[in-house]
Amino acid sequence: MPAGSSVSQETTVLETRVPLSQSVIWRLQRDFYARRGLKAWTEDLVPSYITNNPFIAEIYAAVVAAFIDDCQHARGEALPISPESPLRILELGAGTGKFAYLFLLQLTERLREKQIAPGSVRYCLSDCSEDLLAAWRSNRYLARFVASGVLEFELSGAGEEGQPSHSGSGHAGNAEKSGSPLVVIANYVFDSLPQDAFIIQNGVISEALVTTSASPGPDGNIPPLSSLQLSFSHTDVPAGRYPDKLWNEILERYRSRLSAATVFFPAAALRLLERLAVSTTGPMLVLAADKGLRHEDDLALRQGPPELEFHASGQCFSTLVNFDAIARHFWGHGGEAFLPQKHFSSLSLCAFLQHAPELEFPATRAAYREAAEAFGPDDLFALMSWLDAHLHEISLTQALAILRLTRWDSTALLRLLPLIATRLRNAHAERLDLRDAILRTSANHFPVSQAENVLAFNSGVVLLELRFFAEAQQMFQVSEQLCGRSAATSYNLGLCALGLGRNKEALAFIVDACAQDPAFEPARNARLRLEQELAQSAKGRPAP
Repeated sequence: MPAGSSVSQETTVLETRVPLSQSVIWRLQRDFYARRGLKAWTEDLVPSYITNNPFIAEIYAAVVAAFIDDCQHARGEALPISPESPLRILELGAGTGKFAYLFLLQLTERLREKQIAPGSVRYCLSDCSEDLLAAWRSNRYLARFVASGVLEFELSGAGEEGQPSHSGSGHAGNAEKSGSPLVVIANYVFDSLPQDAFIIQNGVISEALVTTSASPGPDGNIPPLSSLQLSFSHTDVPAGRYPDKLWNEILERYRSRLSAATVFFPAAALRLLERLAVSTTGPMLVLAADKGLRHEDDLALRQGPPELEFHASGQCFSTLVNFDAIARHFWGHGGEAFLPQKHFSSLSLCAFLQHAPELEFPATRAAYREAAEAFGPDDLFALMSWLDAHLHEISLTQALAILRLTRWDSTALLRLLPLIATRLRNAHAERLDLRDAILRTSANHFPVSQAENVLAFNSGVVLLELRFFAEAQQMFQVSEQLCGRSAATSYNLGLCALGLGRNKEALAFIVDACAQDPAFEPARNARLRLEQELAQSAKGRPAP
């Protein structure tokens, strides 16, 4: 609600004139994620695709592999990566776990190429929900990395005032310091951590204080976050607003250089990064993908009351991240910051480095620069969003091009399979490429919801139509493991066995299909035909 609006008698005032970072809205949001767990993504549909796909995982793996090279070959004192001294990777706010799976697929392959033991990396998935940890522990895709000792899980309190960011694996600021290099991954995290807001107007800076009111829902509980009434008032900013001198210097820089702007200040993100920085005596690389403002000049584009963007039917929200402030924090502590040069983007992929003065990281810089200047995850998202309305028009060759461009993304394949199925009769030169595309894309599949498990069955149908019987059989077997037995799956397994010349095996599958659905006419007809063929074959066979 805009400042100055009246509040009805039925509303309850939850807080009055508090700094935005101290508002109750952040606790309510954290409670939502902790309570809903995996359902936040599968049912509430919190946005996540742009940071959970093979394309962005490939970029991150390239930058981390370059970071490993720099650590291995550092001038002065090298920092060799080994199972005894592993690279620690901490993913904050890991959500579904899909990014970790895709990233580890990429990184472990790069480690093999460099002849570095996979156990030289320890990846920690963290989030604030016990339900998510339970989902990760039972996930059949993540299990391979857990079994190899590469992957572990932690409950996180990131962004909570007075709480350590982690516990249990030496990532937290209160844990014993480690000399091993540390990589921190924060995708869509900083935009959900508490921020303060400041208003700059004609050389004067004031802080936006929030008053929050709520009208209880029918059950008497607090309604969705988007239903809360927020009003902002301004107060003068003292010279020592923050205990950290550098933070105050950043604010003063904004006051003196921006004529008019509403500036978010990422207080919780900076505190979190400080805790992580002091947890290691080795170098720290932070990779963050989020919506935000990357350059000081961009801050002037935002004016008026602080804006929150709501998601999941108003149950959670996000804010723009002030990456310029995070960069100045690292620069002020002798570190480095790498920011994309784009001024307009739905996603900013940024990198930050903390390291000893004598160390240099040329490979890391080069890998980030190459990623930042090339076609990026935000470009891919924009293109795929546009393609949605035109999928019915594309050819098989164009479908294959899309899959290559996405680095074999299973979400893209799910969208393309209905179209591909209608084009199969004209598939000639594309036949082998279609097989390879389906196999490569299926290897990247990490279903977040049960509905996504249809990929295996639908891929099997396409491969069966293309007469790749062995590969189709594998797909139907995976479908049976994920979705259970069905008449259609057993029937298709029978067709695969028939195509491979295993008629008795085919009959067994088709009999099973008939048992599961006696009215399934294709199975009944195939059973009758096969039984007749096998009987005739037996009659013509010479007696033993």
